[in-house]
Amino acid sequence: MRLRWKKESSETGLRRVGAGPRGSYLHDGKIKYAVVSAHATRITGKIGWYWVAGWGSGVPHMNTCDEQGRTEADAKDAAMAYVRKHIPAQSAAKGGA
Repeated sequence: MRLRWKKESSETGLRRVGAGPRGSYLHDGKIKYAVVSAHATRITGKIGWYWVAGWGSGVPHMNTCDEQGRTEADAKDAAMAYVRKHIPAQSAAKGGA
């Protein structure tokens, strides 16, 4: 299975004025497995990245918004590793049933 990242679309109109960095989502062409998003703290304005996986993809839900200080690349790497770790178990369970 080939997993790849795709940037979220840009905001348009007045929403573009206050828009932060665009996130990305990990998919295989059919199913969305994880999303990487930016999180800015109100006090410092420093941007950190987090990832969320799960939904109806069969991958167990995981949300890392409490973990601060990741770069976008670090968040993507962690999300990819998590999804790859849990996809084989999902496929094996389907094949063995």
